[in-house]
This record gives sequence, C-alpha cells and structure tokens, in this order.
Amino acid sequence: MHLMKEIIAAIIAGSALGWVAIPHCYAMCGPLHVSVCALHRDKSLKALSLFNLGRIVGYTLAGLLFGAFGEFINIGPAHYCCQEGAHPLRGALLSLLFPGIMMFFIAGYAFRKKGLKAPKTSWMSRFFSGGLGKLTAGGVCTTLIPCGMLYAAFAMAIGTGVWWKGGAFMLAFVVTQTFFMQLGISLGRLVDKKWGARFEKAFPWICLSIGVFYVVMFAFKLIPPAQ
Repeated sequence: MHLMKEIIAAIIAGSALGWVAIPHCYAMCGPLHVSVCALHRDKSLKALSLFNLGRIVGYTLAGLLFGAFGEFINIGPAHYCCQEGAHPLRGALLSLLFPGIMMFFIAGYAFRKKGLKAPKTSWMSRFFSGGLGKLTAGGVCTTLIPCGMLYAAFAMAIGTGVWWKGGAFMLAFVVTQTFFMQLGISLGRLVDKKWGARFEKAFPWICLSIGVFYVVMFAFKLIPPAQ
C-alpha cells in the first residue's frame, strides 16, 4: 500500500508539472513537431507519433537516471562518511536540497534573461529528414536539448530520491505534455502566443516557489522525530 501511494504521488507530481509545461512546450518545441509533420506529409501522424514515442522513452530513461542520482545523494554521505542511520543528514534527504538549489539557479537565470530562450535544435535536423526509425532516435535525443523547463523536471526527478520514482515522475511528465502537443498539432491549433509569453514571465517565479518548497522540506527532515 505504501509503495502504491509513492507511485501515485510521483505520477501526480509529474502530471502536474506536465500541465504547467504545456504553454512552454507549444511555444518552444512546437516548431520541432511542425517540422516533423512538414517533412513527412504523406505519413505525418505516424512520423509525429514515432517522434513522440522517442521523447517518451528518452525522458523516462533520464528520469530513472536522475532518480538513481538522488538515491545516491541520499545514501552516499551516510554510507561512506558516517554511521548509516545515525547521521542527521541521512534522514534529511539531501536529494531535496540539490533540486531546491538547482531551482534557484534556473529561476535566477530566467530572471536575468527575462524569460526562457528557445533551445537550439539545429543539430537535430538530420534526424527529421531520415527514416521513421531515425525520427524515433531524434525523439530520444530531445532529452539533450538545453531547456529550462526540462532542467526543472530533471531536478524534481532527483528530488524523488529513488530511481523508479524518478522514472515514474518523468514518464507522467512527458506523457501529459506530449498528449496535448500531439493533439494540438494534429488538429492544427496551438496555444496562443500570449499564453507562451505569460508563461515565460511566470516561469522564474514557479521555479523559485518550487525551490523554496524543497528547501523547506529539507529543513523539516532535519528535525529529529519525537521520542
């Protein structure tokens, strides 16, 4: 029962961030999806589906990796430096502090740049004009795109502190925003540009709020349990 609750919590958190990311993804990554459709007009739906399948696989694998990194951060200091279970930071979940600090950096960058810049994806163009298998590989490679929203998701995957929870979080995140991306582009309607602009203004504050939340959670974990 406890395991099921943790899975559900990771899925809900990932889906919530996916909902938040939709305006950004339409504005920043919409051109990628449009390019896929334009280069494969005779089978655009299939091409877009395979491209997004690659994105789902890539994001989920990244979630497993970052979740495992969060697990290492939690266990590593206590296991290698101190007596396991005795050191107070063992119970503080250091993986909560890491994404909190990372969120502050992302928020600071977004404040300085006055929004989010579209990621450079020219290096991915070679995947779009290839076969359908190459399109799927291109979707996996979108995991490497420099993107503030994606970095925020990776930070939260680290904060899950467990490899499988990180994977579940990123799977829920990418499936949520991919569903609406594919639906919107298939219907030929994208989010209005004004919503993208509003999200750019709100994004630093969102990251700042998430960072504060993680730091507060970390501080609470430092409080020793009542005897």
